[in-house]
Amino acid sequence: MTKPGFRKGRSGGSQAPNTREGGDAFLSSSLFSQAQILHLMRNEFARARRHGVPLGCLVLAVDRLPQLVDLYGSELRQAVRAAVAGLVRDKTRGSDLLGATNDDRYLLVLPHTNLPQTRVVADRLHQLFAGVEVSIDGKSLALTLSIGVTACDDQKTLFFDTLLAQAEAALEFAATSGGGQVASFGESQLRGPSSVLGEADGPGERRRVDDRANGGVE
Repeated sequence: MTKPGFRKGRSGGSQAPNTREGGDAFLSSSLFSQAQILHLMRNEFARARRHGVPLGCLVLAVDRLPQLVDLYGSELRQAVRAAVAGLVRDKTRGSDLLGATNDDRYLLVLPHTNLPQTRVVADRLHQLFAGVEVSIDGKSLALTLSIGVTACDDQKTLFFDTLLAQAEAALEFAATSGGGQVASFGESQLRGPSSVLGEADGPGERRRVDDRANGGVE
């Protein structure tokens, strides 16, 4: 039995439900560009609002990757890209969309996925990444992954960039709180390490996290 939010590898010509044009980009292990994934996310967000269905959003980043690239070279960035793309391709639905942004982050858009389901996906990817081996010059590196999580389950989120900013704010909190964890925007409790989003440093920190996300509206 597959976990909620995940599928087994597709065989033959079978297609997952709700697969849209462009949704099979992972079959060639490629990623959408930043412009492409933002365009696709905008379309999915508009569709979600129009039909009243949920939309999940994850932003993923390998912790301290720029510093590690300085040590091991640009080959590491390519190896991480292949590892993230392969993991998401194998462990998500054909309709889920993954793209790389210009700051070593990855945006995963999950159509028809509410917040609890989005958390299942995030926690599972985080768990599985711990078993992914990334090697440079025969040396296996111990890498950790941070993930920011959000979703729109209702009609209160008016702009797709607000949703994206919320996921980015959650990722920033996860990364700056030690990394290697999953953080959900708007929730008090983090899954994984036992800390509290926005409450670790008092109410002021919670407001700063919220303000960063709300800034995406303008």
